[in-house]
Amino acid sequence: MDLSKAKYILPNLFTLASVCTGFYSMILVSGADTVSQMSLAVWMLVISMVMDGLDGRVARATNTQSEFGVQLDSLADAIAFGVAPAFLVFKWGLEPLGFLGVLAGFAFVACGIMRLARFNVQAAKATGPSKHFTGLPIPLAAGTLISVILAHMTLTGKMQTGGSGSAALMTLLLGGLMVSNVPYRTFKKIRLRGRAGFVLLGLVTYLIAGSATMGAGATFASVLLLYIFIGLTEYTLGLRKRGRGIVEEALGEDTDEELEARKVEVD
Repeated sequence: MDLSKAKYILPNLFTLASVCTGFYSMILVSGADTVSQMSLAVWMLVISMVMDGLDGRVARATNTQSEFGVQLDSLADAIAFGVAPAFLVFKWGLEPLGFLGVLAGFAFVACGIMRLARFNVQAAKATGPSKHFTGLPIPLAAGTLISVILAHMTLTGKMQTGGSGSAALMTLLLGGLMVSNVPYRTFKKIRLRGRAGFVLLGLVTYLIAGSATMGAGATFASVLLLYIFIGLTEYTLGLRKRGRGIVEEALGEDTDEELEARKVEVD
């Protein structure tokens, strides 16, 4: 057996493990009658996220990145973070809406698949790693969905919510953010030194302390919602800045950047 080729299988095994746990989560959800069964389905998706995070790191560590692995990862994400969370949220809160609940769950899946297709196209054209994602990544959208569900079950002891309308709204909003143009930071170029290191330490401390007091669902939901809010805030401020520049240009006024450039030239 050629070990130099066999090592390419390793990262793909992590990717397939993500699909396996996502598939098992759907099986659990389809027959869930208790909170414990629903909770187990949620944790299967958490394991899927861990496996999804490891496959890329294993590929880079073993220098086995390949186009096959990229495409396999996208297909796996569509199942583990698109279809499986939609199964979960339908059982948790969309089922009383009937066909409208089906449409809301499908909207999340469809947006997730389109988000993955757009990412693949952009990645193929990119010349290097980007500082931002375009739209909310599907693992983070799924993570928000399942952490909110887990927080609700932990706090109420119920496997289903009475707020079907709110569940549908949350599902549709997360789907919309995935196909939006809102930029979200990738944190790929952050160096864990100085302020960034302290922020990471504070985040880890919060996750540990919060999980012990509020529960893992509520803690991770708060972090992911903060991430979504920061992205929306940066996007809104960027639109205002661009809008101001367009207005000033139309009125024949100098923008702040132009004034600064002229100041430098004079100096």
